Amino acid sequence: MFKAITLAAMVLVMGACGAGHVRLQSDFNRSTYDHRNFTLYHGGRDTLVVVHGNPFGMDSAAFAKAVTDNMQGANPGPRTNFTTTPGKSAEKNLLVVMAFNARVGIYQLCQGTDIETRRLSHRLTLTAAWCFDGRQDSLVEAVVGPAKGVGDPRFRALVRQTVLNLFPRFMDREFRGDDDDDRKAM
Repeated sequence: MFKAITLAAMVLVMGACGAGHVRLQSDFNRSTYDHRNFTLYHGGRDTLVVVHGNPFGMDSAAFAKAVTDNMQGANPGPRTNFTTTPGKSAEKNLLVVMAFNARVGIYQLCQGTDIETRRLSHRLTLTAAWCFDGRQDSLVEAVVGPAKGVGDPRFRALVRQTVLNLFPRFMDREFRGDDDDDRKAM
């Protein structure tokens, strides 16, 4: 009986980690993150996005455009234009870093250094940070099963869920839209 229960529990856990589910880990710096700042500095403006990594081996500019296209409208609150080529409306000290399959400490994303990345065949990871003048104000780490390209629904879900959680409306520490049902509000 014990073996049957253990086997059933393992099947449930493995099913929750399936390729189509976005798993999130978020960390907010309570002393600096405030959704009102996002609204003030990004609402109706361009927001600079720096993309590191290219997990599909495609043209880097086309990949970066696919990333920013999927970011559009995913944040709560006012619309912003996520772009790698911002115009004059962008706040110069703020940016979003999107690092795919990064090989770097999570707190180094905002330092302005080149981020080492790698290709992974079994999953796609995204580490994102909202940075103010080299300081990380919010951070999200997310993972999804292998995506076949920028048209794969898993890629779109990964980017959109990351943006949603990178800019929480409230500091409630909830993981919105996370498919990992065993996560509770922290």
